[in-house]
Amino acid sequence: MNVKQAIRTKRAVRQYTDDAVPDEIIREILDTARWSQSSKNTQPWEFVIVTDPDKLRELAEAGNFTTHVPDAAFVIVLVSDDDHFWRGFDLGQVAMCLQLAAWEKGIGSCPIAFQRPEQAKAVLQVPSGKAVHAGITFGYPSTGFKPAKMGGRESVDAQTHWNTW
Repeated sequence: MNVKQAIRTKRAVRQYTDDAVPDEIIREILDTARWSQSSKNTQPWEFVIVTDPDKLRELAEAGNFTTHVPDAAFVIVLVSDDDHFWRGFDLGQVAMCLQLAAWEKGIGSCPIAFQRPEQAKAVLQVPSGKAVHAGITFGYPSTGFKPAKMGGRESVDAQTHWNTW
C-alpha cells in the first residue's frame, strides 16, 4: 500500500473482530511511528499500550464517546509532559503515523478523546506531571464494518485559498 492509497482509504474503525494483534505487530507499528516529525525533534510523546480487557473497560469510562474501547484489541494512549499547543500538534502527527502504520497491516483504528483525563491517568497510573491527551483504539476491522459516513471529500478548490483568503 502506498502513502496516497493509505491516506485515501483510512477511515475511523470502531467495530473490531475478537482477534488479538500480536505484540510483535504492535511493536512494529510503534517503531514506524516513532519516526514522526516533531517540533525541534523533541519527540514529546510517550505511549501506554493497553491490551488488558479490564483496563480497556475502565479506560472507556474516561471518555464520552468511547463505547467501542472495550472491543478494541488494544489502545495506545498518548502522554506528554504538558498541554502546550505544539505538544498537541506533535502528538497529532505521531497519532496519524501510528494509524497509517497500522492500516498498512490491515489494522483499523479510531482516535478517542478523554473528557476526564484525570480518570484515564488514574486507570493507567500515569505519574503526576504528565498529561494524558488522547488515545487511539486498534483492531482488525469486523466483517460488517462500514465507515460512519460514506462519500467523498470537498474539492481542493473548495478548501484552498492561495496567498490570501
